[in-house]
Amino acid sequence: MATKIALIVGPGHAGLGEALANQFGDHGFQIALLGKNLAPLDELVAALKQNHISAFSLQADLSNSDSVAKAITDISSHGNLQVVIYNATMRTKNQPTDLTGDSLIDSLTSNLLGAVTVTNKALPVVKQTGDGVFLYTGSIVATKPGPSDVEQSIGKVGLKNYVVALNKQLSKSGVFAGMVTINTYIRKGKAGHMDPNEIAKAYVNLAAKKDTANFEYH
Repeated sequence: MATKIALIVGPGHAGLGEALANQFGDHGFQIALLGKNLAPLDELVAALKQNHISAFSLQADLSNSDSVAKAITDISSHGNLQVVIYNATMRTKNQPTDLTGDSLIDSLTSNLLGAVTVTNKALPVVKQTGDGVFLYTGSIVATKPGPSDVEQSIGKVGLKNYVVALNKQLSKSGVFAGMVTINTYIRKGKAGHMDPNEIAKAYVNLAAKKDTANFEYH
């Protein structure tokens, strides 16, 4: 039986990517970590292996569809890609009057456009499993933007609409798409609802239940 793989795009530094890797690893998945810089990914791979979770890292530029396509092909050589978690994001301190078209496109690459690229490249592969899952990380800033997170807000609200529409399109295909919208801060080492390990459980539950296009985590 081929190994089932969960891909985490943009594990990040807040602890959620690590928590997601541990949670899905504990559920029998081999973990693939994808990002632009390999060094932090390799560190996480080493930490996961200490927890007896099989993992490997891949490098890709989300602004380059060929780069993403190559990473997806590389993943397929390890087993069956069954779960894709898009956790990449970019937050700047630019205020609305600071924005330019170029700066906005730069942030949208992480917050929205990269998600579309990853989905397009991974979907044909994930469909082969018959019950694949795409999960995306949403944020409260999509509906409650502040002056210093307007760029992330624009990307996240677009991502939410994309995921809801994608969920409807894929509903009869055997593939599920859904979002976990995080309505709190992520605080590694802090007990309670801010604990990334608790937040990660919402992703595992959504992957299992497949009952909503957007789960609001509080």
